[in-house]
Formats: sequence, C-alpha cells, structure tokens
Amino acid sequence: MNKQELEDYKKAGRISVEIKKYAKEIIKPGMLLLEIAEKIHEKIEDLGATPAFPVNLSINEIAAHYHPTFKDETKANELLKIDIGIQINGFIADTAFSMDLTSD
Repeated sequence: MNKQELEDYKKAGRISVEIKKYAKEIIKPGMLLLEIAEKIHEKIEDLGATPAFPVNLSINEIAAHYHPTFKDETKANELLKIDIGIQINGFIADTAFSMDLTSD
C-alpha cells in the first residue's frame, strides 16, 4: 500500500466517525427512513466522500441491509440499525451502530 492509499483509508475512517456522530444527532423516532438515508448520503458528499453502498437502515428483527426506496413510508422506531460505507478513491470505511428509539 502506498502513502496515498493509506491517506485515503484514513480519510474515509475520519469521515465515517463524523457521519456516525451526525446520524446520532439527526435520527429521531418517527422519522422516515428515506429522509434519514438521504440526509446521511448528502452529509457524506458534503464531507468530500461518496457512499460505498446505500445507507442501510434496519428495524428490529430485520438483521441488516434494508434500504428505503422511493416513496418508502417506513418510519424509524424501536431498535434501528444503521450501516454506513464511506468511499474515497475506492478505499472504504464500513461502520455500523444501533439506536434504541424506545427511550427518551
């Protein structure tokens, strides 16, 4: 791995940390999953990266890899899993976390 490739990995990692923080701030119970995905996607691009894959937002027993599509009316509730990929020049940081949306 050359120096530029290592820097691209590091940049993707730094952006993934910022995106997780951002997502935790904006996600509220009852938000449309599509709105959450769009906001995260836009923030990734604002920070100079591209999504490595669509933002995955899975509720409760859906283990992973659910992505809201056009006109999806599904709302964030209960246990929400958020899976985000950040890509810089083909080098990817993949991160995920869960949020309990049942408590205040």
